[in-house]
Amino acid sequence: MLKDRKLDFTETKEKEWEVLKSKVGNGVELPLPDSERWFLAKVEGKGIRISGAEKNVRPLVVHNPPLIEFDEFRMVAEVYNDIMFGGIDTLSPKLDVQKKAVNMKYIFNLIYNLL
Repeated sequence: MLKDRKLDFTETKEKEWEVLKSKVGNGVELPLPDSERWFLAKVEGKGIRISGAEKNVRPLVVHNPPLIEFDEFRMVAEVYNDIMFGGIDTLSPKLDVQKKAVNMKYIFNLIYNLL
């Protein structure tokens, strides 16, 4: 991943959430860097549903396709820049968010690639 993707989030993160949902729309497929498997993100209601890719040949198996909602997105967005540009002192906040935001890897990847 590139280290030049620092983002200036708004205080509430609502604007970024709406931009992200508009870019995901009816579906976007992205690879997870750690597995090189692809997932599909699609807007569903007020959230973003994550499932296995439909078009790419290396789809990720997602047994219980999660629905990412704004609150989980906001948690990840709050630590995004610290994770990208921080040092050892950002490890604890990252671990705290990972415990609370079970879909962190998908959200982080969506932020990185679409915002």
